[in-house]
Amino acid sequence: MQVTVEKVSELGRKMTVTVEGANIEQTIQERLIAIRPNMKAAGFRPGKVPMKMVEQMHGGTARRDVIDNIVQNSMEEAFTQEKINPASRPSIEEMNEEGEAFVYSMTYEVFPEIKAINLKGVSIEKITAEVQDDDVDTMLETLREQRLTWDPVKRGAKEEEQIIVDFVGTIDGETFQGGTGTDVAIVIGSGQMLPEFETQLLGKKEGQDTTVTVAFPKDYQAEQLAGKTAEFAVTVKAVAKKKLPKLDKEFAVLCGVKAGIAALKKEVRANMGRELENALKQKNKKIVLDMLTEKNGVNLPEAPVEREAEHLMEQAKSNLEKQGVDIKGIPFTTDGFKEPAKQRVALSLLIGKIITDNKIQADDDKVKAVVELMASSYDDPEDVIKYYMNDPQKLSEVQMMVVEDMVVEWITDKIKVEEKPSTFSEVMNSNAA
Repeated sequence: MQVTVEKVSELGRKMTVTVEGANIEQTIQERLIAIRPNMKAAGFRPGKVPMKMVEQMHGGTARRDVIDNIVQNSMEEAFTQEKINPASRPSIEEMNEEGEAFVYSMTYEVFPEIKAINLKGVSIEKITAEVQDDDVDTMLETLREQRLTWDPVKRGAKEEEQIIVDFVGTIDGETFQGGTGTDVAIVIGSGQMLPEFETQLLGKKEGQDTTVTVAFPKDYQAEQLAGKTAEFAVTVKAVAKKKLPKLDKEFAVLCGVKAGIAALKKEVRANMGRELENALKQKNKKIVLDMLTEKNGVNLPEAPVEREAEHLMEQAKSNLEKQGVDIKGIPFTTDGFKEPAKQRVALSLLIGKIITDNKIQADDDKVKAVVELMASSYDDPEDVIKYYMNDPQKLSEVQMMVVEDMVVEWITDKIKVEEKPSTFSEVMNSNAA
């Protein structure tokens, strides 16, 4: 087999493959002969159909199958022979039979050759933060809020108090979809309903009937209501104020800690510390990798970018569906995912270059440490560790994480790093955003 490769653009290539002794006509005949014994045709017994008729009925299909097999087998061999990993699916341009030889050409894209990683004169700001006593106190308040109860009151409702209502909404005297509710619990000021609706419930008492008038914004998400004014006939069924649990031993037990409030605070601080450590790691890793792609421009082939954009789009769809969003009416296209896709493809090429040049391999101790850290949040860490260590695919995923972390360490050692102090809340809020 002869192979020639021609450069048609920076990343575009044209490969011509000559398969000697292809014997296409002979192979086609062999296929038709194999078909004949089971072939049925009117007026002929099975196996007695004339070869000319067999050729007329199945010759075209047999030829396509034979040529497809030659192309697929020789294409794989040609890429292996030339040590080429195409970035796109090859497109067959032309095919010719030249005597016993079969010649075809195809075009495809290749990945760019990255000659060196440029880190000259680079500096980054590494974000640092620690869990402070105030952060722990804030978290304990959050835990109290999560376990609050509601005490009924006979007076009028105040801001941040719960009011339970029935309501029927009308527009021009007609009820509308979504405008009716029964036993709806609303915390005034929480934004569950439109602010105008909640504000008019202030001061209302149990057993009181009232009318609430709401002007829907012009950009309201329900188009049939946008810009319209509705009246709601409201019946107040109950009013209640918050009752937060005391920070005592009973509260600690409620949170799963039997040794008292001091032990609860210690566990909360430890959990916050782990969360902060992971958030800082991810945030600083992103800073390093963003710098890497910004400093090292890569001319990318279109096909892998399109594949990555499609992958990101499908991820976005899946995430929305998990949040309960009906995505049927959303016009998804890959256009909005092209930029992050480009960065991810470029990043994979740059990281691959660093790994290859520096022979970076996953350190076994670091892999085990990552698995143990992941397992620590489960009730039975040992079972989780065994699961990961005995599953080659899962273990490979962890190894890739470790290698990527080692690449980040390698980059960080080569550049100037300045620390930028931050706070627990700033780091966690920015990561959530």
